[in-house]
Amino acid sequence: MDNPKVSVIMPVYNAEEYVRSAIESILNQSFTNFELLIVIDDGSKDSSRIIIESYSDSRIKLLDNKENCGLVKVRNRGINEANGEYIAWLDADDLSHPLRLEKQVKVLDNKPDIGICGTWLKTIGTKKSHKWRHPTNPNFAHSLMLFNNPVATSSVMLRKELLIEHNQYFNLNYAEDYDLWERLSFYCKITNIPKILTYYRLHENQTSKLNELSLKSSAWSIYERQIKRLGIIYSDDEKLIHQKLGAWAFDESIDFLTLTNKWLLKLQSANSEKQIYPEPEFSCVLAERWFFACRAVSKLGLTTFLMYWSSPLRKYCEFYKYIYLFGKCLVKR
Repeated sequence: MDNPKVSVIMPVYNAEEYVRSAIESILNQSFTNFELLIVIDDGSKDSSRIIIESYSDSRIKLLDNKENCGLVKVRNRGINEANGEYIAWLDADDLSHPLRLEKQVKVLDNKPDIGICGTWLKTIGTKKSHKWRHPTNPNFAHSLMLFNNPVATSSVMLRKELLIEHNQYFNLNYAEDYDLWERLSFYCKITNIPKILTYYRLHENQTSKLNELSLKSSAWSIYERQIKRLGIIYSDDEKLIHQKLGAWAFDESIDFLTLTNKWLLKLQSANSEKQIYPEPEFSCVLAERWFFACRAVSKLGLTTFLMYWSSPLRKYCEFYKYIYLFGKCLVKR
């Protein structure tokens, strides 16, 4: 195929239990103009390589690393080997809906300002599944970047020219995807298709779980560069507050609420001056953190609700949240 539209990159490391299903989910796509299924065998010691080689489909290309060189180098090699106009990602233990590539190509073809397109996803591999609805509004996705990753890597399709033109690659830390998307967010818009088109597997062998502490420390470096971009000099207390807000980990105390409100308003004020993030979406993101911080302390009763109500951020929350929080504070639950 001379002019491929999409290159799908699938890092593989000891994934014999799931890799066949992942490959099949790509081969069964309604959109068939993908150059090759690029599968990287990262020094696997199990039968992953044998499984991959059992396929005769000409779209499959096996790039075999002789040793485990790490996920970052594997992903970057995939970028350099890809010949498609667009690059799609899928981890070897996840699955793509048959319509995924078709719908993402349509978005990128029709909306040239969109550079990164993810999808909503559903978790698999555990008794109870969850739906993750990442933001569809590009302004909200950009604003959310200050606290969280607004796209799931296994759901992402992006323009390869973005990476090459701006010399952007994955960096050597365990938040490498969050880090790359944040850097790219200043060159393009990010969106998510509001349909479940990716199935994300939860299990004990995930790299993100095995390196949870490293992920937390590397996430701070991404927070920090954004905070500095806003021109803010932060204290140790403010650093801790931001880390907890990013992790949705709220202390159940009035002191925490007081510090949280001050920090969020400080971020809002700095953005008003620097205009880094779009408004009103940025204030809505801050207001969402404020709401959930207050909800975590609802057992303290109306004192919590009065603190929530007195903050200028509450006007960016939906009305139903006022009623919900008031009810929780009233019954102290």
